[in-house]
Amino acid sequence: MFKKSDFGIVFNTLFSFAFAAALTLYIKFTNGNLTFESFCMGFVPAYAINFVLGSYIPLVKMGNGFAHLFLKDEKHPLFYFLRMLAIVVVMTAAMSFLCMFYEMGFTPVLLIAFVSSLPTTLVFAYVVACIIFPFLLKGTMALCNKEE
Repeated sequence: MFKKSDFGIVFNTLFSFAFAAALTLYIKFTNGNLTFESFCMGFVPAYAINFVLGSYIPLVKMGNGFAHLFLKDEKHPLFYFLRMLAIVVVMTAAMSFLCMFYEMGFTPVLLIAFVSSLPTTLVFAYVVACIIFPFLLKGTMALCNKEE
């Protein structure tokens, strides 16, 4: 379906879609205003922000670099979780701040709201990312099987 050289963009598209959907559902639910309309209005900018961040930030290199600080064996299961931790912290912090800024505007409450909601959002995002990553990786491999 896609060329093998398109692996990165296909994976980023799928990951951005799933990650933005999960985080939008979580944020809207915890704020008590989860409706179909609020989900759609939150998902579209969250997906766009997530996709752009994933396209321009070298997340895999950054995650591997962070994991190599603690482990040298890339096949060790802990290496996977450390790499995911670095990627999730960067993506969640940037995405949360930009989505809050989009919804709230520049107000003094923005930083307080961001800092107070970030810890629980990070835990949720880390669990979601660790669960969906292997499935998205296999799905992307299945989609990107066309030779150059």
